[in-house]
Amino acid sequence: MDAEREALQSTAYPEVQTFCQKHGLMFEVVDLRWGIQNTEATDHMTTELCLEELDRCRKTSIGPAFVVRSSIAAASA
Repeated sequence: MDAEREALQSTAYPEVQTFCQKHGLMFEVVDLRWGIQNTEATDHMTTELCLEELDRCRKTSIGPAFVVRSSIAAASA
């Protein structure tokens, strides 16, 4: 998972950021799996915590939102 995060942060995100800036948009990345404690993961609370956070973000955002779930995160969920 660390290699995937590094690739996204070093390559993909800067490209998307540049594209968004050219079109007057703000690009913000939130990694919902970052910081999930082991107890929450073993209690199968990860999905619930992530969905709650997405709902909070959706309510406070005035623009479009996109959610991408990586295959690695899905496999470890």
